[in-house]
Amino acid sequence: MRLGIFSDVHSNLEALKAALDFFDDADVTQYLFLGDLVGYGTNPNECIELVKRLRCVAIAGNHDYGVLRKTPIDDFNPAAAEALIWTRANLSEDSKFYIDSLELTERFDPFYLVHGSPSSPPSWDYIFALKEAVYEFNYFSSRVCLIGHTHYPFAIEKLPDGTLRMIKEEQFILNDNNRYLINVGSVGQPRDGNPQACVLLYDSRKNQFNFKRLSYDIKTAQQKIISAGLPPYLAYRLAQGR
Repeated sequence: MRLGIFSDVHSNLEALKAALDFFDDADVTQYLFLGDLVGYGTNPNECIELVKRLRCVAIAGNHDYGVLRKTPIDDFNPAAAEALIWTRANLSEDSKFYIDSLELTERFDPFYLVHGSPSSPPSWDYIFALKEAVYEFNYFSSRVCLIGHTHYPFAIEKLPDGTLRMIKEEQFILNDNNRYLINVGSVGQPRDGNPQACVLLYDSRKNQFNFKRLSYDIKTAQQKIISAGLPPYLAYRLAQGR
């Protein structure tokens, strides 16, 4: 089985199409989505519809909760809040129903899915490095925890003696004796300095993960943001990967 794993689409239709084209070419048979379908971009309904068709295992992110008023708008920075207000006004009832159906966590053996942190999913805490991960490994029992939220792709491996190490390779094989915390990066708004969409491919036969970066039509995504009257910064950052 090949799994297509992705997160943080943020209503970026151009980036999502590039990701799904890649997954299709890679013969993916099952999809896992780690939250934040909406926010920032201008195609929330179209992105939601595409993800619905995948029948994937999916969870909610903080922007999904924000647009439904499940998370206070004051928790977001001004540009993000403005985008959420715009999204709320443009979201169809079917789209609202779908994102409202998403839970904060899901399991797909051997994976545990949560958008922010396993220790407190509704708090939307960020995990950036080893110092946060040390604590978080205590809050999931699955062998692998998949997260999103930071828009930074990374993988952390925990050895039987408790030692943690950051995996630097784009492609790696799971060790049967170890546990993992993996951030799958962002499709619609990467922030690691690389503007290309980021997805994760898992081959269960090889027990192998592979991070993939994908080019997409950034200029069109930017122009849509400007034309919608959203903060220009949201368009600018797409080309910067920030």
